[in-house]
Amino acid sequence: MNAMGLVEELVALPDVAAQKHFLDEQTLLLDDEVASLLKKQADHFLRVNIQHSLEIADLLSHIAELTHNQCYGALGLLVEANARSIGLGEYDRAIKLYDEAAEIYRSHGCVAEQARSQVGKVNALSYLSRFAEALEVGQASMPILEAHGQWLPLITLTMNLGIVYGRQGEDIESLAMFDRAGELYKQMGVEGETGWALIQQNRAVSLRNIGRFDDSITASQSSRDLLNRLGEVVEAARAHQGLALTYFVLGRFNEALDLLDNVREVFLGDGRHRDAMLVELYLSDCLLQLRRFSDVIEKCQRIRGLFSELGTRQVEALAIINEAVAYAELHRYDEALTSLSEARQIFAEAGNVVRVASTDLERSAVFLCQGRNVESLITAQACVSVFKAHHLPIEEAQALIVSARAALALQQNEQVRDFVLNALQVGEKLNIPTVRYQGHSLLGALAISKGDVQTAQTEFDQAIREVEQLRGRLMVEFRVSFLEDKESLYQDMVEICINQGEPLRGLEYAERAKSRALLDLLAYRLDLTIQARNEEDRPLVEELSRLRAERDKLYRRWESDAETSEGSERGWSSSQSIRQKAQQDVLALEARITELWHRLLIHNADYAREAALWTVRTESAQPHLDADTLLLEYFVIRGKLIVFLLTANEVQARHLDADLNTIRTLMEKLQLNLRAVPKSQARRIDALTVNAQAILLQLHQLLIAPLNDQLSGYSKLMIVPHGHLHYLPFHALYDGTSYLLEQHEVSYLPSASSLRYCRETRPASQLSLAVGYSQKGRLPFAADEARRIAKILDGQVLDEDRATLAEFYRMASDCRTLHIAAHGDFRFDNPLFSGLVLADGWLTTMDIFNLRLKASLVTLSACQTGRNVLGGGDELLGLMRAFLSAGAASVALTQWAVEDRSTAQLMETFYQKLAEGYGKGAALRHAQLQFVRGESDRSKAQPEYYAHPYFWAPFFLVGDAGPL
Repeated sequence: MNAMGLVEELVALPDVAAQKHFLDEQTLLLDDEVASLLKKQADHFLRVNIQHSLEIADLLSHIAELTHNQCYGALGLLVEANARSIGLGEYDRAIKLYDEAAEIYRSHGCVAEQARSQVGKVNALSYLSRFAEALEVGQASMPILEAHGQWLPLITLTMNLGIVYGRQGEDIESLAMFDRAGELYKQMGVEGETGWALIQQNRAVSLRNIGRFDDSITASQSSRDLLNRLGEVVEAARAHQGLALTYFVLGRFNEALDLLDNVREVFLGDGRHRDAMLVELYLSDCLLQLRRFSDVIEKCQRIRGLFSELGTRQVEALAIINEAVAYAELHRYDEALTSLSEARQIFAEAGNVVRVASTDLERSAVFLCQGRNVESLITAQACVSVFKAHHLPIEEAQALIVSARAALALQQNEQVRDFVLNALQVGEKLNIPTVRYQGHSLLGALAISKGDVQTAQTEFDQAIREVEQLRGRLMVEFRVSFLEDKESLYQDMVEICINQGEPLRGLEYAERAKSRALLDLLAYRLDLTIQARNEEDRPLVEELSRLRAERDKLYRRWESDAETSEGSERGWSSSQSIRQKAQQDVLALEARITELWHRLLIHNADYAREAALWTVRTESAQPHLDADTLLLEYFVIRGKLIVFLLTANEVQARHLDADLNTIRTLMEKLQLNLRAVPKSQARRIDALTVNAQAILLQLHQLLIAPLNDQLSGYSKLMIVPHGHLHYLPFHALYDGTSYLLEQHEVSYLPSASSLRYCRETRPASQLSLAVGYSQKGRLPFAADEARRIAKILDGQVLDEDRATLAEFYRMASDCRTLHIAAHGDFRFDNPLFSGLVLADGWLTTMDIFNLRLKASLVTLSACQTGRNVLGGGDELLGLMRAFLSAGAASVALTQWAVEDRSTAQLMETFYQKLAEGYGKGAALRHAQLQFVRGESDRSKAQPEYYAHPYFWAPFFLVGDAGPL
């Protein structure tokens, strides 16, 4: 049997024990050729299966024992060292193994082999930031390898030295090393293919750092393609990782996230947890740009723990920086500076000048937030010098932007302009939209400070275009947080347009700022359903299904424990502990479900790659407004309010003399009044009503009274709130004698542009479905409410135990009207899990995104179904957005907890009027007026009771207010 045949038979055996037994029987055939072939096998497994590589190291040690040849043992030590270093990140252990191998070779006079044993050591040393030692070892080994014609080890060493230079920020020197190694690989033909591909990976990093993005992308793609052809799956994943990081710098965030997620799964599948955690670090870079700061902090704390344990301090420091940036964005400045000082010390001890400057740049940004403007400017300018000296244009541009912000705060206008123009030169040359939008935004602010409105308008418009290009490349659910710190751009443009007498253009910018994710969902019918659109997503979908079922089961157990403990004083303490543990488990599951859902959406966000879909669309509401309708769109500009008045024929804009803080205070007082009602006896309700009217009068004077000259000619009002005004019942505002509802039919929209899509929704059929679940008698009128409404509309009913999720899903998509009377819960901490209780579980926001409706009306007759979390760009995160995106033309919701009996009465009247042909807005108004005017069943005996806004004002209609 020849050496090749022996090795092939050996590796085909099922386990190490069988392999060792085979070697025992073939001792006489074991020689240098067998050892060399096993080393090649180990090198291959190093890139595809670390465990197999470690097993070969064990086999080589066994061969050394059988043959009494210590050099085979040294080879085994090298194989294990490579696996520990490259595959597992155990660098200290790997260095000891490299040195043990070198000592064996030295003792046997094997000079070339001794030098070869140091090749991998250079890489391990660089991971531990022992750069000077790495360069010393590498430079000592290079001439020995060259003199002995050890070309493959020499090339690998050259590549490793390039990596060392790169980790110190010396990218020009690094690239020169990689190019030299690449030329040597080319001369080796097929034998050098894998090495050449690895060189391209490393070249891509240096090329990216010096701003040669197209070359970097080409290098990554060439490496990936060749490695895939060679079956090197893990190394191909590394090439994808490099490509992802280049996409990140170019603002192609969704593509970066998608690639990184796939890379992480490859690494985890091969047991490379260190590499997978490094991917988490790169993911945290992306999440910082998307302003998902809590996610960043959670990831970075895990990353820090692992890399601290491994002794890779500089990687740990990178995680510390990202954690610090997240702290700063959350206004936790002291924590941010403490973290940055820790990271800076790590880089300084390693002699990494570039990373020290990167850390200082983040410190400069924090100084600016603290008002330490001079300190910020001096620090940022020092960073500019370092980055310029090291030929790092991207970092230089970022430092110039921070310098410009500090100079603007110091009113050093000429310096601002110089800094920004230099940064923009880099942004334009290298096509970096993040630099361009910040630069144009600063030039706009500079123009405003000089009173140059025309230039400001041009610059802000360009900045907005850059922001919207970046936004368009994101998965739709990430677009919300991305806009949080960019709203001021739109506010500046709206204000300029109004001051210039251009209200229509001002409205367009206001609309470009509002509820964009919902509008994208409506305009492009983006699909957020949980389904596997390709085979790769099937495990993800299966895991999501499993976790959601587990969450529902745990949630039911949590509720059951709560019910069991009621009235049991002795068992209260232990039951409370059980409930707290169940709650923590539920929240952890929900966080995991949210993360996996986002990963699924990222994988399927093809629209984020289509430039035709990046343009922000605004749809004029004017063609959809009747002659008797006035649309009021409120917009907040730095704490002050303006309102657009839109009719079928004209657009006006007015500044309101209304301070937002005053409005918030009044809204808080109103909430206190509303919360007092269900706890009060009937005789106190009249006094509470008077108090509520006094508060609502003040709000009316601030928000409606200044517009009275325009309102009198219109019987219908459509209101588009902004910010905290979304929580205000405009229809309940009081002018001293009557509520706004008594004078006008009032409906709501999340944005004026959404009116078109609500009006164009066509019902699937004439079918109606009413769902009623009393939650085991807690809501005694809910099931009866559903039955009455089904009878009025001649529809179908799912009541009590029949009100299951499966039946609802089966019937909902074919209905013109959907009515749900049940217990509702608003989840401020995670609106994806706001929902309604049905007989066998919760119907959550996430579930609704999986529906496909063609309903004219969805009514959520439950507590707080209209509450939302306000996201970036005034996005409303909650049930309403989910139902509109699922296809509902309008949704009737509630702003606060509602009373069971009065709700049933109001809803019965609402549907009676709908059956008589009333429009949806008119029918709801009629139902509410019966309470205001003392015409409801209970109010006939106690007119002061149900007349309080608590009973009728929580209900509001969003979307198309016309007939069914």
